[in-house]
Amino acid sequence: MSTTAVISPASRPPASWQSRFAALKSRGATDDDPRIVECHAALAYWRCRRVIDVEVGHLTPADADALAELLRTPTDSRSKATTT
Repeated sequence: MSTTAVISPASRPPASWQSRFAALKSRGATDDDPRIVECHAALAYWRCRRVIDVEVGHLTPADADALAELLRTPTDSRSKATTT
C-alpha cells in the first residue's frame, strides 16, 4: 500500500509549483494524476493568497468572515449568479 504525503501549498513558491506542473505535463501526466491535481490546488492557493495580501487591509471583519465561510463550504460557482 502506498501513501502520498500532503504538501502545504505555502511550502513552495508559485514558480516552483508552475515548474513542477510543466515538468509533469511534459512527461505525459494527465489532468487526473494526483500530482497534477496537487499542482492545480497549490496554484489556486497562491492566486487567492496574492489577492488576499493586497485586499486584506480593506476588508471589514464581517466580510473576512463571510469569505472564510465561502472557502469552508464551496459551492458550484455556475449555480449562483453574482453581481458586483
